[in-house]
Amino acid sequence: MARAARATGTWLVVDETLTDIALDVPAPRPFAAAAAGGDSEQIVSVGSLSKSCWGGLRVGWVRAASRVVTELARVRITADLSGSVLDQLVAVALMDRLDVILPKRLAELRRRRDALTSALARHVPEWRWTVPPGGLCLWIDLGRPAASALAARGLRHGVRVEGGARFGVDPGTHEHRLRLPFTLPEDVYEPAAERLAAALDGAPGRFTDPALPDWVA
Repeated sequence: MARAARATGTWLVVDETLTDIALDVPAPRPFAAAAAGGDSEQIVSVGSLSKSCWGGLRVGWVRAASRVVTELARVRITADLSGSVLDQLVAVALMDRLDVILPKRLAELRRRRDALTSALARHVPEWRWTVPPGGLCLWIDLGRPAASALAARGLRHGVRVEGGARFGVDPGTHEHRLRLPFTLPEDVYEPAAERLAAALDGAPGRFTDPALPDWVA
C-alpha cells in the first residue's frame, strides 16, 4: 500500500490513536514502520494520549516526513496561537511513564469491557456483538434498524448512547447498530443496561432532556 501510494502520489493519513489499546493481542507496529525506503514519504500518521491515558487530555501528534511536518507547523501558526502549555507538560510527563501506565490502563479496560458485556447479556440477550480484542467500544447488532429511536428513548431513561447512523457516510447506514464504549467505571453498566432494556421495551422514562421537547398532541 505504501509503494502504491508513492507511485500514484496518494497521501495516506493513518489514524493510530487506538493502537496502544490492544487488550487481547499484541499492539501493532506503526504502519509507516513497514514501509521501505522512501515509500513512507506519502504517509502521515496521527496519534493521541486521549485514548491511552485519559480522554480529557486532548494532546496528539503527527508523524510524517520532515518537509510535511514543517509545512504543517507553518500552517498551524495561521490557525491558532498554541495548544495548552499545561496539557503539553502533562503529556510529556505521561509519555515518560507509558510503560507503567499502559498495563494498568489495559487491565482496567478489560474489566470494564467484561462488566459491560455481562450486563448486556443479562438485560438484552437478543443483542449480538463480537468482543473486540482492542479499542474502547462494543459495536452492537440490534437485529433491526432501531438505533436512532433507541438512542432518543434512552435519554428519557438517563442513558446517552450513539446510534450507528452517526458513524455512517450515507443516511440510514448502520441504523441497526449501536456504539457502546466501555470507558466508565464498572458499576455503571448494570443500571445502564437495565435502562436500555426498558427503553427498548417502550417503558416511559423519568428523565427530561432539554434537547428533547415534550410534544403535546
